[in-house]
Amino acid sequence: MPSPVYVNSRSPIPVQSDRMGRLEDRLAQLDKQISTGKRLTEPAEDPAAANRAAMLARLDSQLVAEERSLQRATSRLALAETAIENSGEALLRARELALAAANGTFSADDRLVFAREVQILRAQLIDSANARDESGRFLFAGSRNAEPPYAADIDGVVQWRGFSQAPGAEAAGIGTATPPRGPEAFGDAASGTFAQLKALEEALAEPDAELRNPAIAAVLDGLGTSYNRLTAAQASLGAGLARLEGEGTRIAAARLDTAEALAAVTGLDLTAAFAEMQALQLTLSAAQASFSRIYGNSLFDRLG
Repeated sequence: MPSPVYVNSRSPIPVQSDRMGRLEDRLAQLDKQISTGKRLTEPAEDPAAANRAAMLARLDSQLVAEERSLQRATSRLALAETAIENSGEALLRARELALAAANGTFSADDRLVFAREVQILRAQLIDSANARDESGRFLFAGSRNAEPPYAADIDGVVQWRGFSQAPGAEAAGIGTATPPRGPEAFGDAASGTFAQLKALEEALAEPDAELRNPAIAAVLDGLGTSYNRLTAAQASLGAGLARLEGEGTRIAAARLDTAEALAAVTGLDLTAAFAEMQALQLTLSAAQASFSRIYGNSLFDRLG
C-alpha cells in the first residue's frame, strides 16, 4: 500500500506553488509596464511614488494654465502693438499733409483733397483704436471690452467709452502686462489724436490763410504730442512683451523639469525590464519543470 502524502502549510508543494505564483504575477506586472512604458501602473505598487507622481501632474497642470494665460496676454499685446504702429503711421502721414498745406504752394482744391485723406486717416485711426483680440475683446477698452471704446458723435467728437484697466496674465501672476487704456494711447477727446485730425481737417478747409496757417501750426504741435504718446505706449507694450517672454521661458523650463521628475518617478527602463522579464521567464520555466518532475507524478500516483 502506498504511503500517504500529507499537504500542509509547511509542505514543499504550496511553497513552490506560491513561489511560481509570485513569479507569474511579477511577469504580468512587467508585461503591463512594458506595454504602457510606465513603471507605475497601479498606485498600490508604490504609494509614495504614486503620491509624488500625482503632485507633479498637478504642478504641470498649473504650469499649463499659466502658459495659456501668457499666450493669451502675449497675443493681446502683439495685436495692440500692431494697432499702435498703424496709428503712428497714420499720424506721420497726417503730419506730411499738414506740412504740405502749410507751405502755401497748394491750391484750395489741393487742400480739399488733403482734407478728404485726413478723413480717411481719422477713420483708420478709429478702426485701430477699436482693434480686437482673437476672442473678439476690444484691446483699448479696459475692462469694458465687449463694446467698441471709440465712436464719433453727431458733432464728430470721438470719446473713449471704456472703463478701468484690462485684465492681464493673472494665472501667471502678471496682471500689469496689458494693452494701454485708450486715453493712454490716443489722448482725450479735447486735445488727443482724434481731435488733432479733426482740427487739421477743419484747417485745410479754411480759405483764409491768416486763419488757416496758425491752425495748421497748432495741429502740427498737437500731432507731435500725439505721436510721442503713441511711441510711449508702444515702448510700454514692448516692455510687457519682453516680460511675458521671460516668464514664458521660466514656465517652459519648469515644465521640462517637471516632466523629467515625473519620468524619473513613473518612467520605465525598458532594457532593464526586458532583462528582468527574460530572467524571470527562465526562472519560472525551471521552477515549473522541477515542480513537475518532483511532485507531478508522486501525488497522483500515490492517490491512485
